[in-house]
Amino acid sequence: MTDRASALPIGGIVLVALLGHLSLFPNVADLDGFYHIGHARGYLEGSLFDTSLPWATRSIIRDIGGDLWWGFHVLLLPFAALSSVAIGLRISAFFLTVGLGLTVYWVFMRHRVTHAGWWAALFLVAVPNIFFRFLMVRPHVVSLAASVALLSVLVRGRWWQVVLLSALMSWVHLNLFWMAPGLVVAYAIVRIPVTVALGREDPDQGVPIRQALPAVMLGTLAGWLARPDSFATARLLNVQLIELFMQKTLDAPLTFAAELSPIAAPELLRTSWLFAIVWAVAGVLFLPAAVRGRLTGLRQERATFTITALLVSTTFLLIALFSARRGMEQWVVFGCLTLPFLLPVVLPNPPGRRTRAAIGIMLAGYLMWGGWRHALNVRFVAAPGDSLREVATFLSENSEPGEIVFHARWDNFGPLLAHNRENRYLAGMDPIFQFAHDRRAYWEFFYLSSDATVEWTCDAWPCAAGATTDTYQVLRNHFGAHWVVTEPRRNPRLSLYLLEDPRFALALETTREAVFEVLAEDPAAPDEGS
Repeated sequence: MTDRASALPIGGIVLVALLGHLSLFPNVADLDGFYHIGHARGYLEGSLFDTSLPWATRSIIRDIGGDLWWGFHVLLLPFAALSSVAIGLRISAFFLTVGLGLTVYWVFMRHRVTHAGWWAALFLVAVPNIFFRFLMVRPHVVSLAASVALLSVLVRGRWWQVVLLSALMSWVHLNLFWMAPGLVVAYAIVRIPVTVALGREDPDQGVPIRQALPAVMLGTLAGWLARPDSFATARLLNVQLIELFMQKTLDAPLTFAAELSPIAAPELLRTSWLFAIVWAVAGVLFLPAAVRGRLTGLRQERATFTITALLVSTTFLLIALFSARRGMEQWVVFGCLTLPFLLPVVLPNPPGRRTRAAIGIMLAGYLMWGGWRHALNVRFVAAPGDSLREVATFLSENSEPGEIVFHARWDNFGPLLAHNRENRYLAGMDPIFQFAHDRRAYWEFFYLSSDATVEWTCDAWPCAAGATTDTYQVLRNHFGAHWVVTEPRRNPRLSLYLLEDPRFALALETTREAVFEVLAEDPAAPDEGS
């Protein structure tokens, strides 16, 4: 392949990523990126090996230390060092998206996929909602790229590559430590029958199962241990996986992100209809085609790669439907990996001119629909690139260092941390960490955060099972807050209550937020001696 030929698909992938990020401007894909950049900035200002989170006063992360995303935060250090949070977010997000696209392109090239660049570009935009998640500053983008590469080196690579990639996955994103062993198990399940059916290639470039299993365990352990406070981080992992799952089964009304709830089948089809149809039809037709002998055209390497990716994709589709919709990412990613291999088996004869024209028209219409869906995400899901910057600046200039800020929404923590690390806040990231720290305090926060109650709040669910306390007393004495940050659009009742209660003073009002000072003296309290 000439330099010009290889540069063209790479340029196409970069262009798709660039257009995706430009479409967001001046917004960013979500608020989690603020936390990751903010934590990385905290490492730059302090010690890279101090994983405590002193800014989160109501989180178990502060209690025991540890950082589940420490490796990801290390990767973000160059971007966190840039002049502004917004610039760091946008540039790091762009590089993450491009890195994922180029990894898929590299995998397709290794396995000799025709038009690998087109397939990689199509991979990025196959499902609009998933493309939107590729634009986020989150560790899952790195984990997806590493898992795609891991599958490739399993069927055509060496054991030490399995060690390195599985170590990268647990080092960057310990929450997904199970992904690499799961891929190896899927590979082992598929490799044996494929080898029996097709015979072993000479030379056999796949990693033997007897090497792959210990290699992935070694790498996963290495990625976990290659971080400060690895055992404290393991305790956090238990909270986020085991305790979170237990609370989900109890159906407690915790303020979890929507991605942790299952997706209904109609919604899945509505948001990814063309990919779902092509993936399902190709997968169903692939089995009888394989039985009729067409599988032999794939050879052992391609057959193992294709069937393993199909197995993994199907597994995550079930996870998305019955447990957590974030499984859609892996469903789409591994599903896209199968298509360049499934379609030639299902449709062995090249399509005619009219068929190609029809496919082109259909793809053009789908891309237009996908652009419309993406525009909806930009409008309703994306977050302002300067989220809470004005509020954080005001607090840093008008409060004492270390004063606690009560923020009515848990996702306010990331932007506040990114812009101001002089104050202290409640908690951020997954609310399960706040719940594990102090359940009674969590419920007091929950009622106010959800606008369920405003004059008072409860310390249990349901409210009748606990005690009610005046909101001022809760904020001042239970949380030790000197300031309260609300978004009137999201918390209209709480914002109005704070505005009308004389024990709080409106200190700042922006176009999106309000900052209230919690007065040290209760004006309603009787004077001494009266």
